[in-house]
Amino acid sequence: MAASDANFFYNSMLAKALVQLNPAQEKPPLRAWFDKLLTLSRTSKEVEMRDEFMWFMLMMLQCQKIHKPFNKPPPEQLEPLMDLVDPKVYEDILVANGDNMTWLDKVTLEPSLADEGPESFKAPSKFYDRQPFPHEGVVCYIAAFGDQSFP
Repeated sequence: MAASDANFFYNSMLAKALVQLNPAQEKPPLRAWFDKLLTLSRTSKEVEMRDEFMWFMLMMLQCQKIHKPFNKPPPEQLEPLMDLVDPKVYEDILVANGDNMTWLDKVTLEPSLADEGPESFKAPSKFYDRQPFPHEGVVCYIAAFGDQSFP
């Protein structure tokens, strides 16, 4: 696997985990973007564009500010990121990330995020599709071990 692909899969797993911290109405467009970015791998230009979009999406998720283009489903044909994002928004996201890189250490689940209505429930088959999944290795959600010697 190329280093670019490894970075993309790492960033996408991290971004998928961070999506869970957003309100329910912001999640569907972000998931559509994940699906779209996964299709960009035919040419080196597509791979470069894919990596750039994923990196910027991750920056937005880290500072919990979702702006254009990620607040709407992706267009059929992607333009370069610099053509889609206002330079002021780009600067704001970079500055916010510099100031708030430790917000993950202090995150508390707000009631508005914890109480997602019935619209957010998905079929069990969709649950695993929405989870970060490593390109190599295994995922273990729960494991229990025991022996009979414990009182």
